Amino acid sequence: MSIQYYTGFFEAALPEQMAKLLCRDMVERKSIAVIAGFGKWLPNEDPRVDINFAKDVWLDSAGIVFDEYHLIDRNMPKEKAQALVRDASVILLQGGYTTLQSAFLTEYELAAPIKESSAAVVMGVSAGAKNIGAKFVCADSNGNAVDKNDIYNGLGLGNFCYEPYFSPDNDTLMNDELLPLSQTVDIYATTPESFIRVQDGEVLVFGDAYLISGGIICKVEKRSRK
Repeated sequence: MSIQYYTGFFEAALPEQMAKLLCRDMVERKSIAVIAGFGKWLPNEDPRVDINFAKDVWLDSAGIVFDEYHLIDRNMPKEKAQALVRDASVILLQGGYTTLQSAFLTEYELAAPIKESSAAVVMGVSAGAKNIGAKFVCADSNGNAVDKNDIYNGLGLGNFCYEPYFSPDNDTLMNDELLPLSQTVDIYATTPESFIRVQDGEVLVFGDAYLISGGIICKVEKRSRK
């Protein structure tokens, strides 16, 4: 089973602690499959910015270099996308628009290739992190017609939901979205610069994070939790 990382989007280099952990966990570096975030970038920008940013800003600065880099988006046939994901050493789901990325994962039938992959690490960034969890709630349509309480199924790599960029003072988010969802599934919510690492079902929190469960929120320290 792969090691999973859940994190928000970093505009600069990865936090030092995350970079060190990824260097250790990304043991095989033959290829990385970067699944596009969709709609994050301006229309006149090269769509390969999804992979170039990950490579140049995050991975290279951490000393992590792959033999091959593959951007997974609609510019390639479904079958090729599935094969590249299934054979990847590492899978990274980029940040962007959660619902658009979710629709792409469904359209290209990538759930099974991701789960069946022998990748050492599956890393979800922002939208990608929400999509690899059990479920996510999406109040922002991001180009789609959704209601604020719409709940979507994620890939289910973890048995919890993930919420990045969290502030416990955001009453609208808490009362309208997260607390109702927490009645059916646990939610881990992290502040910027914080992240979660999961291995063999053990959740390890780095930085400031909160567990929302059964309508109750509590802050969690850096510790493991089954």
